[in-house]
Amino acid sequence: MRLPTWILLSVTLLLSACGGRSRRATVVVVEQPRLTSVLVEVYDPVTNLAWENVSVRVVEADQEWSGCTCVSPYFDWFLTDSSGRVLIDEYLLADAEVGFFEDSTGAAVIGPEFYEDEVLVVLEIDAVGFSPMFVEVPLSWDQPDVFVEVPFF
Repeated sequence: MRLPTWILLSVTLLLSACGGRSRRATVVVVEQPRLTSVLVEVYDPVTNLAWENVSVRVVEADQEWSGCTCVSPYFDWFLTDSSGRVLIDEYLLADAEVGFFEDSTGAAVIGPEFYEDEVLVVLEIDAVGFSPMFVEVPLSWDQPDVFVEVPFF
């Protein structure tokens, strides 16, 4: 009994296709720490207008990685601009010395690991003639840059 040539040829092709020596590339993604910042907008809830020259400072931060609340030894105040905003960037957060990890340039970062990916920052908002108020701002590796609107009256 002879097998038809087309059957022999198709079996040969199938076997060679299944047993090939192809290599698949494996891509390993290493998650990097992310720079973190807080953009604060202070406004009057009655008129919905922005407050200019309102003082904002970093009071403390509750760092997940260390398990402690680090209080800033400084009283550095930052004033809101004409749009009622002030940006506390990664360098200002690092300079506040509230326990952030820092990268090689001295900027505050949040790590990707589950035990270092969350921080709770406390800000103080104050202006002449008003009572100061404190605002808690949660930061995380998933959301390292946060915009916070603060009604101030």
